[in-house]
Amino acid sequence: MSEDRTAILTFQDVSVLLEIANLACQKGLPSAARTIVDGVLAEKPGFVPALITLAYSHVVVDEFDVALEMLEGILTEHPDDDDARCMEILALMLAGRNDDAKKSMEGFSQDCPQKQLAWALIENI
Repeated sequence: MSEDRTAILTFQDVSVLLEIANLACQKGLPSAARTIVDGVLAEKPGFVPALITLAYSHVVVDEFDVALEMLEGILTEHPDDDDARCMEILALMLAGRNDDAKKSMEGFSQDCPQKQLAWALIENI
């Protein structure tokens, strides 16, 4: 008799899957990325890094309003999430909303690599 076990993703499994999803976005495969993220979210509902990756999958195909709505939800619940803040700034800049991107810089919780990246992006506006 085989034992019925529910598969549980390890932290490393989730990290690798999200890395693959991000690479899929970069290669122009947002639907593949979303499929991967959906699997991660089925195992870890509300997992913020997966939600950010899902928002990124919309940024790469110019669905900025969808991405920004998702990021607003994340930042409402997690206002100090610097990864979400950085993705929001990227989406705002790509949407041509440079003043909003600059204003969003005020939301960073600390001096961090994400803030440095965002400043580097904004300096090129």
